[in-house]
Amino acid sequence: MKIPLIATVAALILIGSATAGAGTKTGQGSLSGWKTLKVPGKPATEFRTAPNGTIKVSATESIGFLYRELPAAQNTINRLSWRWRVDMTPPATDQSMKGMDDRPLAIHICFDTHDATSRRWSLLDQVGKWTRTSPLRGKVLTYVWGGTGNRGDLIENPYLNANGWIIILRPGDSPTGRWFPESVDIDADFERAFGYPPPKARVIAISADTDDKRGVSMGKVADLNIHAE
Repeated sequence: MKIPLIATVAALILIGSATAGAGTKTGQGSLSGWKTLKVPGKPATEFRTAPNGTIKVSATESIGFLYRELPAAQNTINRLSWRWRVDMTPPATDQSMKGMDDRPLAIHICFDTHDATSRRWSLLDQVGKWTRTSPLRGKVLTYVWGGTGNRGDLIENPYLNANGWIIILRPGDSPTGRWFPESVDIDADFERAFGYPPPKARVIAISADTDDKRGVSMGKVADLNIHAE
């Protein structure tokens, strides 16, 4: 993937640095600015912070999301970078199939849309029959560690159909116990998936999902940074 030189405009540092959001310090055990979402009737994935701000994600036959809304002023953001690692992973599954989409880590970007049909569809509606007021509604790009595919594979989200696409960044057989850096071009990935330039990114989320095969996973996410070039 081509990574151009970046002139950061109004950068938003989310995890693993001295600041989070608009200058709010992320202290030990703090998830300031973040909220969790659970699937009714399912065990919840656990999210905790380490002293350095790294978010630890643990899933035991569970599913869950950690999310935060992006400031309204951030209407030009198009680059996302982070580091992640997996220390324990569930068996690799086919991300294109409902009930087979376990993965130890995923990063979701949700976009505003003026399409009335896609507004009715939300990631939460389809996974857990959650409400239309879910913050993860609209068009959704999901970057995945896990699955039986190859790096760069673009897969239609089986729960969202044309309203969501999955991009595999680290296949399920990727080495565990190691940090891997990622840097993605949100604009290019959105246009590749949906066929037109993206609307404003509105929500970012982290998740882990191991309920389908009743697996266990442990992972970490750090230095999550969304900004403009």
